[in-house]
Amino acid sequence: MNVREIQQILLNNTYTKPDYIRRLTLIREYLESRFFAENKINFSDYLVNVKALQIDREALSVLDEHFFHLFTRDNVYLLINGLTESIKVLPTLTLYLAVMLDDYQIIELGKWFRQNLNPDLIIDVRCNPTLVSGCSYVWNNRYKDLSLHYFLSKKQELINRILDAYAKQQL
Repeated sequence: MNVREIQQILLNNTYTKPDYIRRLTLIREYLESRFFAENKINFSDYLVNVKALQIDREALSVLDEHFFHLFTRDNVYLLINGLTESIKVLPTLTLYLAVMLDDYQIIELGKWFRQNLNPDLIIDVRCNPTLVSGCSYVWNNRYKDLSLHYFLSKKQELINRILDAYAKQQL
């Protein structure tokens, strides 16, 4: 199995760059423990021992012994370095949110973006409190604003007429 196929396994339930790097680090550390410290613990127990985040334990629970047999003492760093480099060429969607969402909400957004934009994309999440509500994103060098401010600005003339009518009634 090559780097691209292993990456696809990781991307099945990993949607953001930080999650990808963190999970890849957990895999690397487990494999180092397995190959160089002769640690025979299984991966799920290892994740508990190192106090991995619950979301990471859930995402990585699909990795079985077959997956780990793809790695050998001789190829582990070659594959891990390849996986680290390969994230740089993935199509990236930069998502700007007014507030940070929890991991499960990010998963739902990730699934939606992959279904509607590109099945291989990875999300770079950023917080932009000036959005007030909603979000914006950059995809293929195009900026798309889905914030409340954007939608209100599209109806600015109507809003001004309503406010003027209201102000006249109050005077």
